[in-house]
Amino acid sequence: MKGKIFIKERIKNIGIGFLICFLFTFMLLIFGPAEIYFVNVSEFKFVYGEFVWILSGIAVASAIVAGFIAAFLPAVARKVLWSVLFGLSVAGYAQVMFINEGLDLLGMNPEGYQVANGQAVVNGIIWLAILALVIALSLWKEKIWQGLICFGAVFLIGIQATAWISLMLSAEDVAYKYEEGAWYLSGEDQFVVSANKNIIVLVLDYFSNQYIEPTMEKYPDLLDCLNDFTYYNNTDCTYFGTYPSIAHVLSGSEVDPSIPVNEWTSRIWQDERAEGFYQALQGQDYVCNIYTPESNMICGMNSAEILKGLFSNVTNQGQDFNVDYGLLIKTMTKMSGYRMFPYAVKPYLYTNVDEYSEIITPKSMGVSHENHRYYGHLLEERLKTDDSSNYYIFQHLSGAHNYNINEKGELKEDSTLEETAKGCMVIVEEYLNQLKELGVYDDATIIITSDHGSPRDSQVIFFMKNANETHDEMAVSSAPVSLNEFQATIAQAAGIDYTPYGPAVGDISPTEPRERTVWVRLYVDTLPSVPKYTGEGESVSNAYCGFTYTGDIEDLWEKYDAGPDIVIPETDGFF
Repeated sequence: MKGKIFIKERIKNIGIGFLICFLFTFMLLIFGPAEIYFVNVSEFKFVYGEFVWILSGIAVASAIVAGFIAAFLPAVARKVLWSVLFGLSVAGYAQVMFINEGLDLLGMNPEGYQVANGQAVVNGIIWLAILALVIALSLWKEKIWQGLICFGAVFLIGIQATAWISLMLSAEDVAYKYEEGAWYLSGEDQFVVSANKNIIVLVLDYFSNQYIEPTMEKYPDLLDCLNDFTYYNNTDCTYFGTYPSIAHVLSGSEVDPSIPVNEWTSRIWQDERAEGFYQALQGQDYVCNIYTPESNMICGMNSAEILKGLFSNVTNQGQDFNVDYGLLIKTMTKMSGYRMFPYAVKPYLYTNVDEYSEIITPKSMGVSHENHRYYGHLLEERLKTDDSSNYYIFQHLSGAHNYNINEKGELKEDSTLEETAKGCMVIVEEYLNQLKELGVYDDATIIITSDHGSPRDSQVIFFMKNANETHDEMAVSSAPVSLNEFQATIAQAAGIDYTPYGPAVGDISPTEPRERTVWVRLYVDTLPSVPKYTGEGESVSNAYCGFTYTGDIEDLWEKYDAGPDIVIPETDGFF
């Protein structure tokens, strides 16, 4: 009789243990990744089936093993373990539903997650209070505690499972199968330059002008490879963010927040300005290739086919992909934990955008964007020349958007800003050296810049060498320029009449008292929230805020801290 009671009690404990453990693993490994994925499906290159079965298997297996082990622990240890897991699950649910505010799930901040100490302390106290309450109840009121954790686990699994099923049923086909015949930007000729004339633009993402000084303190030789260049140290990006900055500089069109993102990104490539500009370049025998991994940054949800006729590397040839399943599982688990756990833990789980962009990579014809991957290909493949035409190359690299390379340009997790910035310039130096080896450096016009800096530090690096320009040492200009002058500068370098596009960078005098406006996407409390351009939830911004200044970065800082001069509501937001 005692044996039967013992076995019955063990089976009951295994069942309860599985239920409590599965609540935690279900939230962390099944529902959390699903909600992140389906709400941001357009940002991911992989389909849901690549990871759902693996994570679900791990969640169930972990719960079975943990539940079985816990059933054979001493009573007090078992109750504390169950209480901790249940308390973490309840606190995690509360964190997601009621506490998280404006959480950057897509890893857009290179400095990672940051929170005020006071806010983290209050949040931590809430978590500790929930854990303490559940543990205390298990020791003082066991029957009530057992009923609470069992009912609570079933309830929380039930409502989240219902939401999970709803997400899966309402998702579009793109979440489940790879699109066939899709248009994209090919990287097949990414390491090909002209044997004749080249206009080459190297864009280092998120590289603020203010990164130069602290990096040079550690690496004084940072800019030694740029002796033939002019450094325009008073350049602003006009628009904060890869979107809309790259679309703006390539098309020449100002952003129109009064219309949806998808409509604006369709209009700009059919506009007379963009069509006339690229037709003029082609008339000068230039092949125009743009290398950026995400065509949605310049096309929105429109097909990259709208770029056909403007850029030469637009194609719909089929691609094969490699999936890094280890990185996929690690990344989705980290992102789910980042979403679920308290503020104090989030910095350790923050997943930068470039981390999940490396999960699926083309076997061939893909664009190399991540610094270390591009550098590796550059060293292995080396630049080659084509003597059939001139080349205009727009090369977008991850730059300082993610601190993940060392001072040699090699992959390094948890790198620093200074190491990353130095590594970026090592990549630039190698590129320039290979141009010299091919004998095409002297005749090339080369620009090294960034699409944007941080919202407050919206002045960016801008180094330029005109064709056949040489210096003993790098020249410096404090001319008040911006990326508004980008298109005119390219046209001038190509020998095209650039007056329709405004002044070129070299036309602006350092002494000119020039008024400029930097536009930053922000959330303004007095305006209503707006949807994301993909239709997947709400945007983190709802307005374009303009900061107009005359002078240099200190004047811009003063303006930014004082508040915007102009606020234009968005119809929808990109992020």
